[in-house]
Amino acid sequence: MTKAIRVENADTSDYKVMLQVWDKGRDLGNGLVEPDTLVREIPLNLPTTMVQESIYDTRYLVIKEV
Repeated sequence: MTKAIRVENADTSDYKVMLQVWDKGRDLGNGLVEPDTLVREIPLNLPTTMVQESIYDTRYLVIKEV
């Protein structure tokens, strides 16, 4: 199932925020799995900066301070 997600930088401090979009690695069999792949990074540097991304069973988001 695909899910649309909105992420907003709701903080007014000077700290910067980065949204990362990742795809999970494929199962290659015999216990081997490809590493996860970084699809893109989106800076959310200003208060009220907002982005919409979609996630599904093989995609996830990471939000981190940079």
